[in-house]
Amino acid sequence: MKAVISDDANISARDVGEQVLKFFWDLASLNEDARATAAAGLVAELKSIQAEFSPSSSGSKQQAIYAPSLLYGLKRLVRGLASGRQGARQGNALALGKLLADVPALSINEVLATMASELEVSGQAKGSEAHDQLLGQVFGYAAITRSGLHIDQPTAARCAEGLTHIANKKSFLRELAANVLLELTEQLEGTTLTNILQQESCGLKEWLTTPAADASPEVLLLALRLWGSMPSSLLKQTSLLPSNVQPPSTDFFTVSDMPKDAAAAAAAAAAAFFSEQHLQTVLPVLRGSSSSHPRLHSLWPTLFALLLPGFKAVKDLNAADSSEAGSKGTAAPGQLEALWTVVVQDLFTSSHERKALGFQLFTILLPFLRPEQLPVVFSTHFLRCFTNNLTISKTYLHSSAQRCAQRIVAFADKTKSTPTKTALAVVLQGVGGHGFDKLTKTSTVAKLLQNLDAASLEPYVQRLQDHFCQGSKSGSDGGDDQEMEKARQVAVEQLCNMAAIRTVPASVKTGVLKFLAVHAFFVVDKAALGKGKAKEVKAALEAQPAPSAATRQVCAARLIALLDSATKAAQAPPGPVPVNIKRESKSKKRKAAELVADAAPATTSEAVQAARLETPFLTETVAFVSKAQRTAGVSLAAELPEEMDAALSQLRESEALAATKLAAGATGVQAQQVRSMVGLMRWLQLYILSDPAAAQPDVAADLQGVFSSAFTKTKPAADEPHWMDVLVDILLSLLGRSGDALPFGPLREACEALFRAFAEQVTSQGFADLVRVVQQPPEGQADEEEDEDVFEDHDAAMLAGTAEGTDDDAEDHADSEDDEADGTALPANAESSGSDSSDEEDFDDNQMFKMDDKIAAALRVMARGGANARESREAIATFKFRVIGLMEIYIKKVPSSPLLAAALPALLGALTGACQQGGDAALAKRLHVLLMLFTKAHVHSVPSASGETGTVPDGEAMAGLLKRTLYLASRHKDKKVTSAAATAFAYLLRCSVTAEGNPTDEATTAVKAALDDFFTKKKSRLHRKLFEDIMSRCALLSAATLLPSIVQHENTARSGHVKADAIALLLAFLRSSKGQQSAGSIAEAFRRHVSVLAGLAADATTGSVAQSARQNEALKDICASFEQLVKIYPTESLQDVVGQHQIQLVLASVHQAEAAAPKPKVQVQLKRLAHLLSEKISTVPFSQHVKSNGSKKANKKPNIHQSLPAVQPKAKAKVHKKKKASNGQSKSSLAQAAPKIAKNKDKYKKKGNKDMKKGKRQS
Repeated sequence: MKAVISDDANISARDVGEQVLKFFWDLASLNEDARATAAAGLVAELKSIQAEFSPSSSGSKQQAIYAPSLLYGLKRLVRGLASGRQGARQGNALALGKLLADVPALSINEVLATMASELEVSGQAKGSEAHDQLLGQVFGYAAITRSGLHIDQPTAARCAEGLTHIANKKSFLRELAANVLLELTEQLEGTTLTNILQQESCGLKEWLTTPAADASPEVLLLALRLWGSMPSSLLKQTSLLPSNVQPPSTDFFTVSDMPKDAAAAAAAAAAAFFSEQHLQTVLPVLRGSSSSHPRLHSLWPTLFALLLPGFKAVKDLNAADSSEAGSKGTAAPGQLEALWTVVVQDLFTSSHERKALGFQLFTILLPFLRPEQLPVVFSTHFLRCFTNNLTISKTYLHSSAQRCAQRIVAFADKTKSTPTKTALAVVLQGVGGHGFDKLTKTSTVAKLLQNLDAASLEPYVQRLQDHFCQGSKSGSDGGDDQEMEKARQVAVEQLCNMAAIRTVPASVKTGVLKFLAVHAFFVVDKAALGKGKAKEVKAALEAQPAPSAATRQVCAARLIALLDSATKAAQAPPGPVPVNIKRESKSKKRKAAELVADAAPATTSEAVQAARLETPFLTETVAFVSKAQRTAGVSLAAELPEEMDAALSQLRESEALAATKLAAGATGVQAQQVRSMVGLMRWLQLYILSDPAAAQPDVAADLQGVFSSAFTKTKPAADEPHWMDVLVDILLSLLGRSGDALPFGPLREACEALFRAFAEQVTSQGFADLVRVVQQPPEGQADEEEDEDVFEDHDAAMLAGTAEGTDDDAEDHADSEDDEADGTALPANAESSGSDSSDEEDFDDNQMFKMDDKIAAALRVMARGGANARESREAIATFKFRVIGLMEIYIKKVPSSPLLAAALPALLGALTGACQQGGDAALAKRLHVLLMLFTKAHVHSVPSASGETGTVPDGEAMAGLLKRTLYLASRHKDKKVTSAAATAFAYLLRCSVTAEGNPTDEATTAVKAALDDFFTKKKSRLHRKLFEDIMSRCALLSAATLLPSIVQHENTARSGHVKADAIALLLAFLRSSKGQQSAGSIAEAFRRHVSVLAGLAADATTGSVAQSARQNEALKDICASFEQLVKIYPTESLQDVVGQHQIQLVLASVHQAEAAAPKPKVQVQLKRLAHLLSEKISTVPFSQHVKSNGSKKANKKPNIHQSLPAVQPKAKAKVHKKKKASNGQSKSSLAQAAPKIAKNKDKYKKKGNKDMKKGKRQS
């Protein structure tokens, strides 16, 4: 039924029918269809009322023209634009636009006038009220724009002015106002917009001419969309647009199909806008587009429409979400690269909102990328941000990174282009360190590489090679030399990354290596080049102009790196490469052992080591380079100096001789030595061609001489050094190479492989050269005395072996021994503090003769080659690391060498110096690892390479070494020094044995001094583990010296804690008899001091150890010691070995301790000890009694009531402090307490007393 509305001018809601009111209420519905129905119904009602209205001459002009109901509806619709209720703004704006379109009598000016009166923002308006009014105005202008009515120039100017005013007033309404303004300009006809922009007082004109530094993204959006309509005078004032370029057509951003001339104009405008220089200008504006986070700003679809021909915002943004490309083309060369490099990479180094914007841009651009653009987009900044946020779920951008990963997986599944698949696989290989598949737990890369063969890779490789040769066409500026070389270097990187994939066929890798070699080393003369030459050589003719020196250096560096990776991949075993997962936690007791294990390479058989020296890629590449150099028409790009050319020829001659040696049937160790030397020769050839200025010409001649002497067994002249010493000098000079642009890893590994092959033939002089390099102090390090670590007089005398520390003669003798310089036992500058040394220029003639000129030269070059002192120190430290690597190889390869003992003082001195304040922490850690390798070293006399018999220091020299190492192990404050010195001390003790295996006097004296220091000195930093190690590996020394010294300090130990250590040492002594030939002597030695064990047990039970945890450990060791007696004296009873009286004393102490209510863990051990001793007292042999009692069928328990003294029974734990026995009360006998002990036997078994069960199982 049609509603009846009064024609009264003062109409209100009470005069409107229910149906019309329902229309107004439904306009605020959240349902879009409901809003559309209500708007249509309301407009139909108002249209019919206006049609029936008869204009009158009375009243105002509005009342004369419009029906009162229409005016009421118009005002209510305008006021509804400012309502924040549900969908009121959208519904009222829809109805208002439809009302304008369907009621011809209603004009746009009338609506603007109503908006001005109803939505005016007064000065007294509050923040929320002003926000609603301004937002309502924007919706009103949008309703006018979408009404479809013709908008004349004055009305358009009025609307544009209103929208510009709103955008300047509130920043959060700026983007919305700009989009409505763009819709308004699209409705204008002819030159209307141009005429508006030419007006002097136009607010839009002022907005467009905002400087780039102050402009907002909305200004750039308007400038781009209005570019074709802006007058030339305004274009000159707009800094956001490039100048002197033809703008795109006015309908470029709105029309789908563009004519060719219009597309060409747009391409020229895009080239100018997306140049690096202009992008730097608008970079602040593009950064500000993140203000719309998490929504993508309207500016970016417009930019993509200009960048990507055929891009349509709505279609292609939806396609990006589904990982399907909807564009008709890709960006012109250089434009997308410039946008990503200048703008997007900057976003990934900024705030979270800008990083999220970078991820959004990545997902949109991914489907439009060409293969050569993928490495640019997968840049370092992007990969770092992507990996960090994907691996850590708690990060702010984790979901954004997950969406990127999903887009990558979808894009990889849908792409059908082989070059794109290959390029994508290349860039995804190194994502996150372990690859994209491991990071995302998918098989994306595996699927991409599944059908990768030479035929499918050929188009991609050829494309990159063409891109390198035609680099001038790839630059964004067309012919700029710098851009051309940059494009060539990018192509080289992509080629190498592709060839580094493990599954790439060998033929493809070889082709890439030859391509890099040609462009790194050679130039080709087309006229002189004959027919039938290799295609790789002919490819150099296509690179016009010729690559620059910098590009050739990049090719050489990447050639060496690719050769290294290809060689390692070929030598690696088939199957998946295991990932080194970091352990969550480490035991403190095994940190040093694990550090040594991590530093040591995995042991391999001779066959595997020989296979590692087989380098087919290196062999083929070096042969290709040598052949190309001899080819007519091919010459080196940089002529070699005469001496370097001669060195190159000598290396090739030596390589040929070595090949002949292998062909003659060299096998075993000799074949391995020849292959390692050939490998070094081949690498040196490439390094000479790559960087002749850094090469050493005399290395080739020396290496040729070493090869001749090593394999022809010719004896050197009397005045000539041994060939092995020359080889060590060669390796040191090569390892001293610094400041090199080439990768050093392959050369270092070749040197280490050669040294490993000849390690068993190193002479004392050669090893001393290595030690002197490590010992060399950093330049400028001050000589400082360690006043805090200096012993007091009695400490120094004690360590020297005297019984008392008050004898001045003994002190003087100790000091003199500390200061003496022994050429064999203690090399020069190897003082215990490690800081008393000088520069290499201060050596005397004898020392300089020992140190070869190559070593001194290497140190000087590195010290002076750096630009400052810091670089000099870093270069010398790097050199030391490389030499330490050789020493680690030597210790692992020849652990029985007698040369190791003489090197200990120098190595400890270097470690001490590195641990000083201002020292090198990294060097200290590496030296500590090196010294910990002495844990597994053992010594016996072996013939050296020179034919002489090597011996370890003895007599006074060994005494001095033992004293110095003990000093550092006991008194130094750094844990690295003390642990390394303790390891060295134990190693020297193993060296101090006679031919029969007996300890020397020096070893006996040193062990006594160490034990005296451990038991009596508070300053001592010695650890019990040191003596346990000595016991386990030097049985005779422990029986003759350690045990009597421990017994001697039973009552003189400085604390109960140390007494507990004495118990642990006695247990270690008893266990050291297992599997040793000296078990009889250990059993005999312990019989004389068995009462000490009982005394220590009594002390431990009565609380001599203050801490309950430490007392618990001591009691465990006591129980284990008594159980160990079963193995040592299997035919005797315990009372015969220990003595019944001693056992009764221990039991009395146990029950006295139980009466004091100790901690629960201590109480368990006390009961275990009481049960152990009481059960083992019998007349039968001890071992038989234990065996019978350990059986499950034995039910009878021994009667212990007759043999035990009376002791006080244990009181209840809860009331033992309150209830005390009176003086007249008699004490209970042990017979009352013993049944409780026997009764608790089953109780302990139920509780799972591991120690007790373990002892019975051992028995």
